[in-house]
Amino acid sequence: MNKRLILLNLFIILNLGLASCQADSEATAVIDDTQSASQSIPIETGRAPIKPAETSNTEIPVTSEPSTPDPLAIQSAWQSSSHADTFVLDASGQNNSCARCHAPINWMPAMEDLPESCFACKFELEPPPATISEADWTNVPCKICHKVDKKENILPEVAWLEIAPLGEYASVATPSELCLKCHAAVDLPLHPAIEVAGAHTGYECTQCHSPHDTQASCDTAGCHKQSTTPIPGHDADHQAVSCVACHDGGDLEVGLNQETAQWVTFAPGAADAGIGSFPFTSHNVIRDAPCERCHFPDNPWGLTGSVEKP
Repeated sequence: MNKRLILLNLFIILNLGLASCQADSEATAVIDDTQSASQSIPIETGRAPIKPAETSNTEIPVTSEPSTPDPLAIQSAWQSSSHADTFVLDASGQNNSCARCHAPINWMPAMEDLPESCFACKFELEPPPATISEADWTNVPCKICHKVDKKENILPEVAWLEIAPLGEYASVATPSELCLKCHAAVDLPLHPAIEVAGAHTGYECTQCHSPHDTQASCDTAGCHKQSTTPIPGHDADHQAVSCVACHDGGDLEVGLNQETAQWVTFAPGAADAGIGSFPFTSHNVIRDAPCERCHFPDNPWGLTGSVEKP
């Protein structure tokens, strides 16, 4: 194990040096090219790229923390979030590759995860442990998204803990860039891309999601307050229909979730992978709901075959 750690640290230090050289080169290029500051920079996620959403001029309410946050309240919110319970096992009972996003502090790279430049040193890494026990699993703690000072105090600015063994952080320009370090497209079942489009084009993740408990609500985010004027479709007959089941603009499959008795959208490709229908919240929403998605002749749910839009 000591040999493995020494080799891993050598690999990390080598990469830091290469990154520094590259950064110096890129900085010179920026000075020479006066237009480069206005060009978009692709986000390096280690996953398939996601096309950034176009910016919007619409004034958008922001889901934010109080100006003087309560550390105990933040800790409590995090403990109730999905980031505090990320332990997973794949079909073969392994999870080291999953830890890359589900528990970044635990993740250990294999030789195939190293860049080609590292092989010039002619060293070998022992295969990482295939499975990390739940007792050792670290989930996604605060320090993954925030720097810590020498006293282990969490600093408010967001950053990405890129190299956990050395405590090396990468700067991120926006909360969404931080989220995309993990929540990017992955070629795995139940890992669809998050497509923020339609009416929400240009939104930051934290404009809908609370940054610490990760919950989102069309109402509590401050955008869609309950109207005193009746809205067609927002009636007793649709109480069990989620917002995105009507307003999804990405053509996701819609149906009844048998476990919750609620109408939802489902993850694309789940049925083809033999997993069945897996609920997935669409991030591509539109204002006008296509009623014919559910109300068509001979639909399998026994709903009215057609409806008139007001």
